[in-house]
Amino acid sequence: MFLTIVIFIAILAILILIHEFGHFIVAKLLKVKVEEFAFGFPPRLFSKKYHGTRYSFNAIPLGGYVSLLGENENIKASGSYYSKKIWQKILIIVTGVLMNFLLAVIVLTIGFSVGMTPLVSDPSTLGGQKKSEVMVVEVVPNSAAAEIGLESGNILKGFSTPNDLQQFTKSHAGQKVTLEVEKNRQTKTYEVTLATGDAPLGVGAVSVTKVKQPVYKAFVTAIVEVGKSIAVIFVVLWQIVRSLFTTGTTGEAGAGVVGPVGIYNFTASALKVGWIYILQLLAILSINLGIINILPFPALDGGKILFLGLEGIFRKKVVRQEVENLIHTIGFVILIILMLAIIFRDILRFR
Repeated sequence: MFLTIVIFIAILAILILIHEFGHFIVAKLLKVKVEEFAFGFPPRLFSKKYHGTRYSFNAIPLGGYVSLLGENENIKASGSYYSKKIWQKILIIVTGVLMNFLLAVIVLTIGFSVGMTPLVSDPSTLGGQKKSEVMVVEVVPNSAAAEIGLESGNILKGFSTPNDLQQFTKSHAGQKVTLEVEKNRQTKTYEVTLATGDAPLGVGAVSVTKVKQPVYKAFVTAIVEVGKSIAVIFVVLWQIVRSLFTTGTTGEAGAGVVGPVGIYNFTASALKVGWIYILQLLAILSINLGIINILPFPALDGGKILFLGLEGIFRKKVVRQEVENLIHTIGFVILIILMLAIIFRDILRFR
């Protein structure tokens, strides 16, 4: 559990810091004064001021922020965000999202260069070396598999497809067999007497194919995977929005939405299978974080870009700064309430 907690915190920290670093570095390059670079939301636990910027570590690790001079006030002084051109402001905001996508590309490049299961592509359409294995996804209670302690995420060695496993167990039904199992990143050998009937071992299994490529090909594959993943996530978001307006619920697509509790459980599951799945989880979460932030909702980066876009179209500020600040504050409160609701649902779901 301790290792899971450490990796979970590390994942959150990487996702948040890389996003905020995007805002930070572009603001610095455009000579905008960064007043604070914060991990988490207040109350503040500790901070240190360095070269005019306060670096803070806050108590609620569900996000972070970069505070810029003149971001919420009409300050026209040199070095203020307010004094910059619209395209410069948009660049500062959008770079956080781009950094999340870049992180996903880097992580997937590493993954495919050592061997990783694609996020959305069919492995057969990709070049490189391929290795197929059978992973347990379900264990039937009181079955032969349950007796030897097989769990979801275990790898059954020596089988390339679930069909291979099925043929083996049916041909040895009622007999004692030896299984080689990769469990918690260690390979162990088990002797088990198979049952008779349709499911002699008593597991549900899927085939996972890892693809290994040279670094330059892995980089191209990573870009393609990130692009396809973005498209898939937008389709899911559209399904959620459509369900809300047609049925009043988020539908099946909304059931897959998780918060910190869900991410913790996914981290624990990925850790059991192997570190390469931790990388895969990091990439998936980074893509999701980037997309969520670019949505045109108040308090999110996309909401801020929406106001800037209107300002650019009409050549003037459409909404007074004070009103815009209030809208973003209300949006932030709504997001926190939504997050708390998701956390509560995840606690009931994963307990």
